[in-house]
Amino acid sequence: MAALGLGAAACGSGGSGGGTGAVRIGWVEPKTGRLAAAYKPIYVGARLALEDIGKAGGMLGAAVRVDEHDDKGSPASQPAVAQRLIRDEPAFVVGPTGSSQVLASVSALARAKLVQSAWGGSERLGDGDQFPFHYQLVYNTTQQARAAARFLYEVRGLRRIGIIVENSEFGTSIRDAVTATLRDAYRAAPVAVEVFEVDAADMTPFVRNLERARVDGLGLFTGQPQATVLILRAMAATGFHPLIVSHDLNYIKALEEFPRPLLDKFHGTTYRGLTYTDGERPSERVRALVERINAHPDTAGLGYSAVTSPYYDYLMLMAQVVKETGSADPARLKAALDRIDGFEGTRAKVSFTAKRHSGIADADVTIGTLMSATEPQSMGGVLRRRADGA
Repeated sequence: MAALGLGAAACGSGGSGGGTGAVRIGWVEPKTGRLAAAYKPIYVGARLALEDIGKAGGMLGAAVRVDEHDDKGSPASQPAVAQRLIRDEPAFVVGPTGSSQVLASVSALARAKLVQSAWGGSERLGDGDQFPFHYQLVYNTTQQARAAARFLYEVRGLRRIGIIVENSEFGTSIRDAVTATLRDAYRAAPVAVEVFEVDAADMTPFVRNLERARVDGLGLFTGQPQATVLILRAMAATGFHPLIVSHDLNYIKALEEFPRPLLDKFHGTTYRGLTYTDGERPSERVRALVERINAHPDTAGLGYSAVTSPYYDYLMLMAQVVKETGSADPARLKAALDRIDGFEGTRAKVSFTAKRHSGIADADVTIGTLMSATEPQSMGGVLRRRADGA
């Protein structure tokens, strides 16, 4: 717990989520497995929020207790992790990350009625009827698809749009959402759809199919940075340079091997509050958080993942709700969350109703450029320039 900036008090025996003593927080993160390194920066914001909460006196006048559980980044591990979480009796739960993992987790935790927010983009995760105790503090795949399809088809005027996605809950959800958006908004259809396994080692066959279909605008959606590198490597080998809208805007060292014309055409969905233009810049609050993210040892060069993660805003929201209700009882916390209207998050305002647990507004979703990560305004590659016309 010392690593969380909470001191020895956080290690006490504490009480349950609804009892007296320390407010307990359940925490699900892949500590081991193939996703551990890539997902570690995603939890930096949560650790910074814990520092801020601790400096403000904790929750209900006491230091919080964090019970961390390793889910190995696997959907199959979620039922066992959920059993351990339920025994801990937390007031609320942070994580897991990844739509497949999240869907397995919220289903397993449903019987315990534990308030939870995880990083999963599937639109279903924001349905308050289907998942009444899960709150989505990220834009969902439908919002992401609308922004991507509008940028490719309407703003840039491209007509031969293709899709390449990972074989996961997220990949399926965003593929279907982009297809539906093209159909409903533009009476169009993708000219090619490619689906790859998350552990695929060679993207050449998929990229060749996109090239043969003469794709000029591509939706590239994966949560695995290594998959993006492999796709770009296959494109660079053939000189295939479509305009790209991606899920991930992290600028990593591996990208330096690719030709600039390819990278200049790489864009991604992001939060308007994390973008800048020649006449606008993010708020001082955002900039202060970015400086802290850059200084944190767990960021490891993936500051974009850290700043777009929902967990800083989620923990700060829960600290506010616990304070206002004077309780750590999950039922009372849920009732308060269902009335949240315009909570000032760092990335965007957050609002919920009993039925709508997707908290981000469409207006806060935009398109940023990859190569703006090399500009001074990006603050070390964390913020992004808003794309022209977005």
